[in-house]
Amino acid sequence: MPHALIVEDDPNSLSGLSAILTADGFSVDTATTLAEARSALTRFIPDVVLIDLNLPDGSGLDLLPSLPSQPPDGALPVIVMTGNATVESAIEGLRHGIWDYLLKPVNIPRLRSLLARIPRPYELTEEVQALRTTLRDLGHFGEMLGRSSVMQHVYDLIEHTAPTEAAVMLCGEPGTGKKIAARTIHELSRRRKGPFVTFDCSATRDHVANGQQRSMESILFGHERNAYAGAENREPGLLEQAGGGTLFLDQIDSLPAAQQEALLRALDSQTFMRVGGSNRIMTDFRLIAASRTPVREAVASGALREDLFQRLSASSIMVPPLRERDDDIALIAETFVDELNRENHIAGITSGSPKRISPAFLRECIMNEWPGNVRELRERVRRAYHASGETIETLRVDEQGGIGGRGLNGSSVQVTVGTALADVEDMLIRATLEAVGGTRHRAATLLGISPKTLYNKLQRMKLESS
Repeated sequence: MPHALIVEDDPNSLSGLSAILTADGFSVDTATTLAEARSALTRFIPDVVLIDLNLPDGSGLDLLPSLPSQPPDGALPVIVMTGNATVESAIEGLRHGIWDYLLKPVNIPRLRSLLARIPRPYELTEEVQALRTTLRDLGHFGEMLGRSSVMQHVYDLIEHTAPTEAAVMLCGEPGTGKKIAARTIHELSRRRKGPFVTFDCSATRDHVANGQQRSMESILFGHERNAYAGAENREPGLLEQAGGGTLFLDQIDSLPAAQQEALLRALDSQTFMRVGGSNRIMTDFRLIAASRTPVREAVASGALREDLFQRLSASSIMVPPLRERDDDIALIAETFVDELNRENHIAGITSGSPKRISPAFLRECIMNEWPGNVRELRERVRRAYHASGETIETLRVDEQGGIGGRGLNGSSVQVTVGTALADVEDMLIRATLEAVGGTRHRAATLLGISPKTLYNKLQRMKLESS
């Protein structure tokens, strides 16, 4: 049975909350002050803590350093209750690592929705541990691919953020996989059984949905019947569709300022109103937003509201471009080819052996700059796959000469017959390093040697020239 600690100095609220949690299958301990709560924590480790923000002997946030760590995310779920929430207090709480906060008087359905996502002892721990130990070594993290150090850092941030209820800001160039990262956060969260709803905010012009011309306000918040001409039926908005789950808003800096303000109000008050409606509706979604533009630039230009940025920046993750992930390019290309082989086999297109990849093909993949990132790599691999025979030899299926993207910048090495082999090797190493902009890992791959071997050769060359 999961165990809860409730820290509340109002006896009526304390009694009511205890009854709700007991009815929902929790054993309950209570405290009316920070001192009593700290004493209780010496006797047991709760599975969830509900704490009032204002207590007789201090702020509820003062209890956070006293909470014991617990896998997988290093913190217990903490729900802060307050009667006077502000943007500043919410941001402060999120930065302190709280799971979520509730406005007083506490909305019971919302509280129960949160409690339903509290894992029974060891449930979530085992899932995340299995993911960390088994898949990371293979370069897979949910739907994400990569085993480079920069991606391992992204995985660490996702593991830390996913179990919380905090809004998340994903930043990165087009094609880096921000939507996949958002889905991975959802799948690792306590909302994973709920819906994952996505919307591209660059489509902010009015457009037809479900046979109706709908405004951006209606798309976000829904509308009542007869709210405007043509609104023949009540339609839910994105916030309602994501109820119990996650809402991913891509290119949030493209959302009109009025809707950004309305979205922030919904996050702060935990309520919204449909277009044409008169009753406020409780929210129950987690927001993940993404931006192609560096968020501080978006704020400076006025594309993203400062207050919305502050709310989202409490948990932000940068998804790196592919050019910074040298160790991952070959892995991703090979995975895409494996996927195409499986698709063809299932479709009955091929009955023989799956297509193979040549070393030259992988070298081209590694050498390319990939301005379109993983999305561009997937498309180029797909075209090369369908244009090849049994072995995929080149990416250049629609080019005449030269490797796409960065290429080798026309570099070449001229060797006079009779030149010592050691000198030829040195010339080739220098030319290759120059062609790849000094990136030793890429140079080693093209030369067919390990990075350590290349390092040793460079050290020898340095000693011989000194």
